[in-house]
Amino acid sequence: MRPPPRSIEEYLYRLLMDSPGFHRWVRKVHAKINRIKLEEFPEASKVKEFDVHTYKPTRWHKINAFRIIWLDEMKRNFKFW
Repeated sequence: MRPPPRSIEEYLYRLLMDSPGFHRWVRKVHAKINRIKLEEFPEASKVKEFDVHTYKPTRWHKINAFRIIWLDEMKRNFKFW
C-alpha cells in the first residue's frame, strides 16, 4: 500500500503510471521510433537471444567508456565544464 500523494502532480503521475493505456501508447511510439515491429506479447525465444556473458567489447568500446566516465568524474569534482 502506497502512502497518499503529497501533491496534485504526484497524484496525476501515479494515475499515468498505473494506466495500461499509457504504457501501450509508449510501446507503440518506441516501436515506431526504433523501426521495430510491435508485438503485443513477444516470444520468449526472441527475448532471450542476447546473452550478456558472451558480449566482448572491443578496445574502442573500452576506451570510449573510460573517456566518458573520466570526463564525468572531472566535471563533478572540479565543475569547470
